[in-house]
Amino acid sequence: MQQNAERLNEPFRHFTATPVTGRFGAEISDIDLNNLDDEMTQELRAALLKYHVIFFRDQDFSPESQTAFAQRFGALNRHPYVKGMDGHPDVFRIVKQPTDTHHFGEGWHTDLSYTETPAMGTILYGVEVPVAGGDTMFSSLAAAYEGLSEGLKELIADLKAVYTNANTYSKESPRFQLGVSKGMQVQTANTNEVEHPVVRTHPETGLKSLYLSPLHFNRFVGMTPEQSKPLFDTLVQHVTQPEFTCRFRWQNGSVAFWDNRCTMHYAINDLTGVTRIMQRVTLEGDRPY
Repeated sequence: MQQNAERLNEPFRHFTATPVTGRFGAEISDIDLNNLDDEMTQELRAALLKYHVIFFRDQDFSPESQTAFAQRFGALNRHPYVKGMDGHPDVFRIVKQPTDTHHFGEGWHTDLSYTETPAMGTILYGVEVPVAGGDTMFSSLAAAYEGLSEGLKELIADLKAVYTNANTYSKESPRFQLGVSKGMQVQTANTNEVEHPVVRTHPETGLKSLYLSPLHFNRFVGMTPEQSKPLFDTLVQHVTQPEFTCRFRWQNGSVAFWDNRCTMHYAINDLTGVTRIMQRVTLEGDRPY
């Protein structure tokens, strides 16, 4: 495919971008994220828009430097239910203790899809990562949309989905009742619902993609949850096919920066008896359309 060939011949001047799949994702090397100028920042934004998720190795982020890096790309979001670090309210740590069974972010989702303006992007940093386990999977919702049949595209063109925080942050949520790590301060929430289009347009590239967040999904507008389930499950099964996904293996000092407007992700819960500490900063987004 011509598109894939172009991705193997990047024009970037300040770093090397190596694609990790034929459709999306790239590992960025030969760059120090603590020492950027405006031109480097512009190239990184271009790489994010092109690849949807970009990965880095051997970085050294303090809460201050991770915040400074993120601010180059936009305003920062403070999570509505997870407390930020002392002195760094825009940064929070995702901690899994050896005895924890709950894994933060387990399940396919896009960040903050239960809000009116979901996150634009997320920057996650590996502070203390086990030798194996705890990988993160990503799905390109843009590539998956391209792969839909014309009939299914027509069927969902004007469809809207209802998302809720109740699945993850209400007192009655089974996920919340499983217990949250002692290393994190997470609040319960008053239940709210928001509507977002199932097909959204990327505000910077104009690219159309699916917009799905199974972890937070409740129903389609005008349908009951039971009526919605068959079609929603069909879409989720489609976007999580191997050809639309990639998997990132964490190491200490690794960074993943993903575009929530055209991807979803899944934090794999396959590790017990070890400590895992990640550091997250989230960028404010806009209303999907």
